[in-house]
Amino acid sequence: MAQPSLDEVWVRELRRALLAWFAAHQRTTPWRNNPDPYRVWVAEVMLQQTQTATVVPYYERFLERFPTVQALADAPLEEVLRYWEGLGYYARARSLHRAAQQIAHNGGQLPATADRLRELPGVGAYTAGAIASIAFGQPTPVVDGNVTRVLARLLWLKGDLKAHAAQKRLWQLAQELVDPQQPGAFNQALMELGSTVCLPKQPRCGACPVSHLCAAYQRGQPTAVPEPSRRMATQARVDISAIVLREGRYLLARRTPDGLWGGLWEFPRATRDGRESLETVAERAAAQLGVQVQPVQTLASLQHAVTTARIRLYGYLCAWRAGEAQPTGAYDAAAWVAPDALTDYPLSAPQRRLAHALTQHGGQMSLQQV
Repeated sequence: MAQPSLDEVWVRELRRALLAWFAAHQRTTPWRNNPDPYRVWVAEVMLQQTQTATVVPYYERFLERFPTVQALADAPLEEVLRYWEGLGYYARARSLHRAAQQIAHNGGQLPATADRLRELPGVGAYTAGAIASIAFGQPTPVVDGNVTRVLARLLWLKGDLKAHAAQKRLWQLAQELVDPQQPGAFNQALMELGSTVCLPKQPRCGACPVSHLCAAYQRGQPTAVPEPSRRMATQARVDISAIVLREGRYLLARRTPDGLWGGLWEFPRATRDGRESLETVAERAAAQLGVQVQPVQTLASLQHAVTTARIRLYGYLCAWRAGEAQPTGAYDAAAWVAPDALTDYPLSAPQRRLAHALTQHGGQMSLQQV
C-alpha cells in the first residue's frame, strides 16, 4: 500500500521558513564560499561522521595541497593519508584518492547526477545527493543522522528508523521535501538545523524556524523521537605497540591497503591474548616482522575506540636484538626511521600520540643502558 504524500501547504511553508532561516543563520564554511564540485565533494567526504568544526582546518590544508582532481589523482596515496591524518576513518581518504584517479582518467570532471556519482568509490546515496544538489543544482534528497532526527520530529516518525523499510520511507519523504528551485540550500538547511538547533538531547526549540510545523514540538515531546536503535555491544581489548630502537632509528611498519588503518604506518602492534604480559605481547608485535627485541619499559598508555572495540594501547620501548625487518601478514612495508623523520609518515591518531610521547620522553636515552 502506497504511503500518503505530504500536505502541499505544509511542505511549501517548511521550505519557505527553512530557506529564510538558513539564509540568515548559516555557518560560514570554505566549501560554501565556493561550491565548486571538487571542493564540495572533498567537503562532503570529510564531513562523513565528522563534525564541521573539526573538518574546516583539515579541509583548508587538504585543498591547499590538492587544489584539483588532477592534483589529488597524481599524488601518492601515502601523501594523501598524511594530509588526512587525524580525521580518522581512513577508508574515506583511500576511496577519495581512487575516485580522483577514476575521474581524471575519464576527463577530469565530476559526474553531475546522483546516480553517476554513486559509481565513484566511497560515494553512497547521501554523499551523491549532497554533491548533486549543492554543486549541480539537482533536486536530489539527502538523509543522514541529522536529517533523520529532524524528519522524525517534524513528522512524528516512530520505530527503528535504521530498518530497511523506514530508511526507504525517509528517502521518499526527503525527496518530496527538497525544494526544486534551491535544492542545495534546502538540503544544507535541513542538515544545519539538525546540527545546530534540533540537537539529540537538548533541542533548541525556541530558536527553531519550523517549530510551528513540528509534530514532536506540538506534542510537547521533542526528544521522544527518534527512538533509540539497538546498539552493538562494544568489547574491550588491549593492544601493545613495540617501539623498537636500533642505532638511533625506530621501526615503523605500513599496514596493507585494505581494512582498518589501511595504508598507514605504525609501531608494530599486536593484541593481548588473555593474561599475556605486556612484554610478551611487545615481543610478539616485533616478531611479526622477523625482529627480536628486548622489552625495556612502558612508554605510554592511551585509550581509543574503533567500530565496536574500546582499546587500551600501550607503547612499549624495546631494544633491537636481532633480525632484519621483513613485512608480512598485516604489513606490506617496513622502515627504520630517525626520530625527526617520524612526522613524514602518515600515522593514525593513537600512533601519532605514541610518537609524540616518544619525542617528549627521550626514549633513546632510556635504551642506552640496555
